[in-house]
Amino acid sequence: MKWRDYDIDLDKEIDSWILPSFSKNADLINTFAFFNEPVSKEYHWYKTHPLEMSNIADYFKVVEIDNEPIALFIFNYYKDDYGRLVLGINPMAIHPKKINKGYGTIVLADLIANTEEIMGQMVEIIYAGIDEKNIISTKVFKKFGFKEVGRTDDKEFVYYELNKRCKSK
Repeated sequence: MKWRDYDIDLDKEIDSWILPSFSKNADLINTFAFFNEPVSKEYHWYKTHPLEMSNIADYFKVVEIDNEPIALFIFNYYKDDYGRLVLGINPMAIHPKKINKGYGTIVLADLIANTEEIMGQMVEIIYAGIDEKNIISTKVFKKFGFKEVGRTDDKEFVYYELNKRCKSK
């Protein structure tokens, strides 16, 4: 498994993940990750608005297995109100043709085991917000010990975190 920075020229196929003609699972990608927007558009926005979230560093990472993009992550890295170094997953998207084949589990396990090497900096908390209806992601994150730490007022979006300093939490 290889983690690398997203490359807007090299990773053009990832924009296709949202197209129904690409995969029957495009609706999942659109509903829970990309919201009908190509990744390149999101990437361009982050690059042209570097000061929009001045205390948060944003990273686009592609995960490859056998030189094939399997997943895309957008990470937000910041220090929270408690002084903890947080890596927020916003979102995690598995190649739509690979959904429900174990890749989410494999990729998340690797991220948890190798967070500092992947990000090149210390991480104390991994944080994820997951739509209540996204049963697939909820199941995978809970499998790794992510705990619910909050919800939106409408209860439709659930926040989870994993404390890397104390894996038993």
